[in-house]
Amino acid sequence: MNKKIIAVIVILIVFSCMYVAKPTFAASNTRLAGDTRFETSKVISGYYANGKVNNIILSTGNDFADALSASVFAHEKEAPLLLVDTSVDGSKDAFDYINQHLDTTGTVYIVGGAVIIGKEFEIKLNELGFKNIVRIAGIDRYDTSYRIASSLNNLTVSTVVISSGEQYPDALSISSFAAYKGWPILLSPYDALPRGIKNFLLERKPSKVYITGGIGVISDNIKNEICSLLPQASVDRLMGQSRFDTNAVIAETFAPNPSTVYLATGYGFTDALSGSSVAAKNGAPIIFIDPATPTLPKSVASYFEKFHAKNLRPNLVSLGGSGVVSDEVIENTRDLISGTVQETSIYSIADITATVTQNQGFSLPTTVQAKLYNSDTIDVPVQWNPKVVDTSCIGSRVYNGAVDGYGKAIKLNLMVKEPMPISQYSTNFDSSQANRTENIRLAAKALDGTLLAPGERFSFNGSVGERTAEAGYKEALIIEGDIFTPGLGGGVCQVSSTLYNAVIIANLEILEKHRHTLPISYVPPGQDATVAFPALDFKFRNSLDTSVLIRSTVQGNTLTFQLYRKSKN
Repeated sequence: MNKKIIAVIVILIVFSCMYVAKPTFAASNTRLAGDTRFETSKVISGYYANGKVNNIILSTGNDFADALSASVFAHEKEAPLLLVDTSVDGSKDAFDYINQHLDTTGTVYIVGGAVIIGKEFEIKLNELGFKNIVRIAGIDRYDTSYRIASSLNNLTVSTVVISSGEQYPDALSISSFAAYKGWPILLSPYDALPRGIKNFLLERKPSKVYITGGIGVISDNIKNEICSLLPQASVDRLMGQSRFDTNAVIAETFAPNPSTVYLATGYGFTDALSGSSVAAKNGAPIIFIDPATPTLPKSVASYFEKFHAKNLRPNLVSLGGSGVVSDEVIENTRDLISGTVQETSIYSIADITATVTQNQGFSLPTTVQAKLYNSDTIDVPVQWNPKVVDTSCIGSRVYNGAVDGYGKAIKLNLMVKEPMPISQYSTNFDSSQANRTENIRLAAKALDGTLLAPGERFSFNGSVGERTAEAGYKEALIIEGDIFTPGLGGGVCQVSSTLYNAVIIANLEILEKHRHTLPISYVPPGQDATVAFPALDFKFRNSLDTSVLIRSTVQGNTLTFQLYRKSKN
């Protein structure tokens, strides 16, 4: 082969290799989930240790705070943290893991008193052959956190964490970091340090104290107490405006460049609690997401976006099922980390629905509300096709909109509805009287759609016409003098009387109106308007400054008249 040709081929191969698409996200994505919080806890524990273990921590999965400090203890004991229900029977998942993985000479540490995790758990463990059972419990959650901290092997504590014992997110946000570094997590009420916590601080004299959360969860009184007890210590508060902000602040402080990130709901403690022992293995962050939205909290989105600039591709581990950490959240996290999108990129623009009255003016919006990947919402300009709205015809229409930088079409679904009537009146009749019903239907149909210009006069007889057999009218009872007698068009007077009442409600000018010579039942006394072609007529004038449309309907045994204003255009 010609050397020049070979050289060209080599160059082409080199250039083609240079332009091979680079994977946007090479790290792994793992979901740890079960059908219940307890099964999820078992799955997470299996991920932590799938072989034999020497220690296991048991904690309640029913919203008690005793275990918030247990992650540090679990990490020291190299133990998975299993959640149990209120009864042994309801804690099958935990006992399954214990049977499969705990060495017979191993130890089960129960965190919390017998009111929370009953004595029956100890009995069941003994029956299964596990004799080494240690319960760590105080008189309350604060005392329990003190006892857990006091059980740690490290007696020379350099750093201590103070977290709220009443609101769990902040303690869970720092749990994996504190566990990894061996820092005790001590729980405190809002406004005053418990005696046991004070004693622990005085005994250990840490040089650094972190307070998690703002003054809404841990008051400055607590900080002042700590500064008074430990005048040589540095006391820092890790806080944001929300649980998600505080979570991100803690993550950025202790894990700016993580190799693994754990995702958990910010509105439930169980999955993050179970996952804290796993995340603590390498000091990985547990990042909170909001399960109510596929987008990420603003501070969390900012945290992830920074990874792209650093060329970081951490593994993602989701704690819990898709109901708490959705596939969309995971995908959006990956896109932010890979740089496929930015936190201020548009994630979605909802379709718009609007309803207008026929012939009512309607302008298409110049902006629409866009939701960003960081959960912010902003107004963005939109271009519509078509640009002009036609509201002359009743029904629905779809207008397509386009926004720069957003690849999907936006739809505005416009419903043009019939205007509200200026008046409406209904009467009932006996639909089993076939001839009379047919006469009512014919007369009502003749009037339906009549349009009266401003000032125009209306004649019932002129609009309906003579009631003849050729016109389809049938014999039914009519009033002649003081008797009811069969006659063509019986029932038509109910149509004129119903229309008369609608006209009165619309406050139009009555020109001619006659009463029956006998009482009738379909309208109140004095509110009837009899007609007889050509002698007796019902007439009125459209005294409004707009046209009036007459609509009539017969449904079942009900006759209805509606009068509408019609605009000049």
